[in-house]
Amino acid sequence: MQITTWFIAKEDEAEAIESIVTTEEHSPEDWTHVEFPLIEMELMALFAALRGTDDLTDEPTLEDPLVFREEDGLLIARVVDSFLQALARVTAENLPGLTDAWVERIDQDHHEPEELRTILLALANFAREAVARRSPVLSLSTF
Repeated sequence: MQITTWFIAKEDEAEAIESIVTTEEHSPEDWTHVEFPLIEMELMALFAALRGTDDLTDEPTLEDPLVFREEDGLLIARVVDSFLQALARVTAENLPGLTDAWVERIDQDHHEPEELRTILLALANFAREAVARRSPVLSLSTF
């Protein structure tokens, strides 16, 4: 199972974040972070739902990799600002409809709608914090 962790961190901290997996010099607790069991396609489906489109490939969720270590199974990239902005706009009122739209766009064998609603709420809260801090978010995916 792929685990993705988002960090409120600057791009020059990518190597320190990499060490969480490679040397354990740092730990996730060194940054404000959120962890979730989603693969990139599921995040792309969420971004499509947030934009109100069925095209998952229209806009990426990540910028070009800052670190890619296939041998260690890790990828670090900055989360696209427009994705964070869209997540930050999620409210209690539109959360159920967005969750339903997201469920329609993904393979439902891996996640129950209630689990996705919980993940979406956590991502929205995290995005609001990052936007309020005016800070980039780096994504660490292990596979």
